[in-house]
Amino acid sequence: MSALAATPAADSPGQHRRAVVLGLGAGLIALIVMVGTEPRLALVWDEAYTLARLDRVHAWLEAVRDPSGFAAQWDRWRLRPLEDRRRRPSAAEIDTLGELFDPQVVSWFWPFAREEPHGHPAFYALVALVGDGLMPWAGDLARARLGTMLAFSLAAGVAGWFGAKRWGWKAGLVAASAWVLHPHLFALGHYATYDGLLASLWLLGTLGFAETVEAASRRRRLAGVIGLGVVLGCAAATKLTGWLLPVPLAVWALVRRDGPALGWLLAAGLVAVPVFWAVNPPFWGEPVVGLVRFLQSNLSRSETIPIRTQFLGTIYETPTGSLPWYNTVVWVVMTTPVGFLILALGGGLAAVRQIRSEPVGLLLVLSAATLLVVRALPHTPGHDGVRQLAAALGPLAVLSGLGVASLRGRLAGWAAGLSLAEAALSVAVMMPVPLSYYSPVVGGLPGATALGMEPTYYWDALTPEAFRRLDERVEPGRSVLFVANPVAWYYNEAGLLRAPVYMGRGEPPAVAVVQNRPGSMAPAVRELVRRQGNREGTVLVRVLGVPLIWAFPADEGSGL
Repeated sequence: MSALAATPAADSPGQHRRAVVLGLGAGLIALIVMVGTEPRLALVWDEAYTLARLDRVHAWLEAVRDPSGFAAQWDRWRLRPLEDRRRRPSAAEIDTLGELFDPQVVSWFWPFAREEPHGHPAFYALVALVGDGLMPWAGDLARARLGTMLAFSLAAGVAGWFGAKRWGWKAGLVAASAWVLHPHLFALGHYATYDGLLASLWLLGTLGFAETVEAASRRRRLAGVIGLGVVLGCAAATKLTGWLLPVPLAVWALVRRDGPALGWLLAAGLVAVPVFWAVNPPFWGEPVVGLVRFLQSNLSRSETIPIRTQFLGTIYETPTGSLPWYNTVVWVVMTTPVGFLILALGGGLAAVRQIRSEPVGLLLVLSAATLLVVRALPHTPGHDGVRQLAAALGPLAVLSGLGVASLRGRLAGWAAGLSLAEAALSVAVMMPVPLSYYSPVVGGLPGATALGMEPTYYWDALTPEAFRRLDERVEPGRSVLFVANPVAWYYNEAGLLRAPVYMGRGEPPAVAVVQNRPGSMAPAVRELVRRQGNREGTVLVRVLGVPLIWAFPADEGSGL
C-alpha cells in the first residue's frame, strides 16, 4: 500500500482538530485581508484585457438566456475595445440558441485559447464571473478579482491545514503565512488574471495528490482522485504552464517506484480531460482543431510576442533569446522574504534527510523545481519577474513549514515569529506596489535597481493617487500619452483619469507617462529618462527612492 508517512503528531486526534481550526482560520483571515486591500491595488496590464474579454462573455450569456431578444438589441451593444481580427457576428447570426453554439460564434464571444494575444484558455474568465453572483453591487474590476482571491484564500487555508496536520501548528502557521505574505504572491492573488489562479491550483493539486496517496479508505481515495482530476483540468485550462502540474507528481511516484500512486494519478488525468474541455467553450464545437490551435499559439510565442527584459543589467529579448539558465534561482532569492527563504531551504534539506520517513518533502521539492527548471530552459518566456514562476512559490511556502518543524525548542518559535513579522512588514512597506518588492538580501528595491533589475513591469504603480497627481499636472483640454501601455483606454472609461488619454489623434499630448521598465524602453524613451528622469517634478510615483512612474512634459522636444 502506498502511503506518505507523516510525523507521529499527525496521528493525534487533537492534532487533526487543531489543524482544521488553523486551516479554516488561515483561509478566512487571508480572504478578509485580500478583500480589504483589493481597492488599493491598481489595474494591471492583463486585467484590462480580462475586462474586455468578460464583456463578450457576459454578452454571450445574456444571448443564451434570450436569443431573439438579445439579437434585437445587438447592434446597439457597446463593448470594450479588444484586438481581434475576427468579424463581429451580425444579429441574424445569433438570434437562435443553435446559432449561439456555432463554433465561429462561440470563438468570437469567447476570445481564448487561440491566436495571440488570446492564447490563454478560458478558465480564469469563468472564475472572474464568480464576483457577478457574490458581489453584484461592486465595480467591474472588484467583481472580476473576487474569484482569484477566493482561490488564493482557499490555498492559504489548505496550506495551513496540511502543514499543521503533519508537522504541528507552527509549521501550519508558517506555511500559510509564507503563501499569503510573499509580496509577489500577495499581489498576484488579487488580480483577475491567470498567474495567481494557476499558483493556487498548482499548490492545491500538489497537496491534493499527497492526500490522495495516503488516503486511508477507498471512499477518501475516490474523492481525492476526483478532486485532483478537477484541479488538474482547471490548471490546464488556465495556462499552458498548468499542463506541467502532473509532471512532478508522476516523477515522485516513479522515483519511489509507487505503482498505485501512478495509477491514481492516471485516474485523475482521466477526470481532468473532460473538465478541461468543459471549462473551455472555444473547444466545444472544435475539440481537436481548437486544441491544435491553442497549442500552436502558445508554442510559437517567439514569433508573435517577443518581449525585451532587463536582467542583471543586460537586456534580453525573450523568448527569441534566453535569460541565463540561473535566472529562476536568482529571481526566487531576490523576491522572497529572507526568513521564509531560509526556512524553505531548511525544509528542502529536511526533505532530503527524511526522504523515507517523510517523502512529502520530496514531492514539494519536485513541485517547486519543475517550473524553475522549465523557465531556465532556452527560449522560454522570461519576462515579468517571478510572475511566470508564481506556481513554484506555493510548494516553497509549505517547505517553509517543514523547515520550521525541523527546528527544536524555542528556536522554532523565534524563527516562525521573526519570519512572519518580516514578511508582513515587507508587504505593508511596499503597498500598494508589492510587485516591486525585492529582498533585503540585495538591498531591497534600491539595491535590485542598482544591480540592473527592472523596478516595475505591470503598470501596477498607477494607483488612484498617481492619477490624481497626473490630473493636477494636465491643464483642461490637453491629453495624456501613456508610453507602451496598450490598455490605457480603460483609465478614462473607469473614471480614474479626468484628462483624456491620447490615442494618436488631435493635438500633441501635454504629458508622456513612462513606467520604469528599462528592458522594454525604446531608444527615444531611454534617452528621455536619461535627460529628464532626475528633473524636479518629473517623478510621478517613487518608492524607497526609486522612480516607478515618470510624467514628462511631452511638448519639450521629448521625441515621443
